[in-house]
Amino acid sequence: MKARKCLLFLFTSVNVVINRSFVTVEGFNRAVHVDGESKVIKRLSSVMKIREKNVITGKRGRGNNWSLGYHGLHVSGDDCLLEETLESIRREVERCDMFSGFLLTHSLSGGTGSGFGSHLCEALRDKYPVNYLMSVAIGPCASGESPLQHYNSVLCLAALQRTVDGIILIQNDDILDKLHKKSPDCQVSFEAVNKVIAHTIAGLVLPTDSLTTSRNINLGQEPWELLKIACPMPATKFLQATHLAKSKLSWEGLVTKVLHATPRYSHMGKPFSSLASVLTARGDTTGSFHKSLKLGLDKRIRSALNFVDWNPFPIDVWTAFVNTTGPKDTSSITMALNSSCVTQYFDAICQRAELMVRARAYLHWYERYGTFQEDIEEAMRVVHTCQDNYNEAIKQS
Repeated sequence: MKARKCLLFLFTSVNVVINRSFVTVEGFNRAVHVDGESKVIKRLSSVMKIREKNVITGKRGRGNNWSLGYHGLHVSGDDCLLEETLESIRREVERCDMFSGFLLTHSLSGGTGSGFGSHLCEALRDKYPVNYLMSVAIGPCASGESPLQHYNSVLCLAALQRTVDGIILIQNDDILDKLHKKSPDCQVSFEAVNKVIAHTIAGLVLPTDSLTTSRNINLGQEPWELLKIACPMPATKFLQATHLAKSKLSWEGLVTKVLHATPRYSHMGKPFSSLASVLTARGDTTGSFHKSLKLGLDKRIRSALNFVDWNPFPIDVWTAFVNTTGPKDTSSITMALNSSCVTQYFDAICQRAELMVRARAYLHWYERYGTFQEDIEEAMRVVHTCQDNYNEAIKQS
């Protein structure tokens, strides 16, 4: 996922044979890849095995404009992205022995990722009402990737809140900050950012040894179990994800670094509260991670993350013998956390969007394609309601 590019991936998470949740028996990725233009997405076939009809592109981009991405070009013959995408998804679903749901990866800032992504989520919810729908939303840099990114982010987040079951929110600023701390003298590349995002998603959704049947078969239910555990309430369903892989650190050292990388205090120094979490340890070849938890690591996690009192089981732990998110000699920790720290992000983007609305900045670009000031203001109210929901949830503890 390039930080500046509105590239959208959609995965049908299913299972055919053991550990085939995201890849078919023939080796094809169970994915549909969509973009408003072709110059980036066409390269995918050179690095992974994808069905030709599962790569869908438009004839032009979506101008970093949510409204253009959502409503389309209104030009005959040049606006069939949604129809082609839904048809490719239908064919992919029908190839599955067992279908559970969708994992959608997209940006919040660009026209395709935010606008088309919002429209696609609504269409999928309408056509597959009983299946799971999870979004992995990549937030833009606060310093600015596009002058329209705050409008796009607010409109997309509001649409996701209305349609999907859970949102993993990954912010480019957090990733850049970690990479700069790791190599302060080196310039961070898009490739490095993409690698961190990919490893983080993989750490959460790839098969584990904890979620298997009595015959030791993994059914690829990790994304949907993550939703059940970490997003139990529809009003509070935003997750923060942190991933770390090392070869020479103990489990205590890995968890300590993950906790340090997790937002725990606001800009005013007020501690955030956490509602629920899932912790995945990969590369646990000796089964020692659960022993470390019993020896005090569990108490350290609970103390650091300030869990609400009303959740008696705020931490769920999964393990895997092999670390599939890095070299074989490494171990990794990936944490998905439902925390009130997301309210700080909501507040920041709404403040910028509100200032732009008052100045009527760029509104004519949205009105041209059917989105008006009232729509943006309604989206901001939805995002503010999300803030209120989190504040209410932590007050109950």
